[in-house]
Amino acid sequence: MFGKTFWNYGLGIHLSVVTTISLSAYWGILPTTYKVIPHADLWGHLVLVGLLAFFLDGAFRFRPLFSGKLAFLRLAPALMIVIAALEELLQSFSPRRTASISDFLADVLGILLGSWFAKYLVERYGETSEAK
Repeated sequence: MFGKTFWNYGLGIHLSVVTTISLSAYWGILPTTYKVIPHADLWGHLVLVGLLAFFLDGAFRFRPLFSGKLAFLRLAPALMIVIAALEELLQSFSPRRTASISDFLADVLGILLGSWFAKYLVERYGETSEAK
């Protein structure tokens, strides 16, 4: 179930979804706030970025950022945190978007949860032979 195909297709599909949503917000097609759902923006950051981290970490095969004692730090979550910070910085230059520390923190929480859950699933249920 958790082979290369799962991670790569999942990453490609979800990256397309996130890119479409992000560009739609920048272009003014999607509203940037939803009054009906409290904190919808934060939930969106947490879920969308968390799923992106989930698939990216799996696609990167949980590659460590460093070796030795710091091997528990993985490349995909670190890369996702840098991308989230850059995205928030870019939002400060857009007339339709606003940069906020709470959005960034929701991104980071989503990244940590998504990466943890991907690793948990592989450790709990294993990988398919196609992944090895």
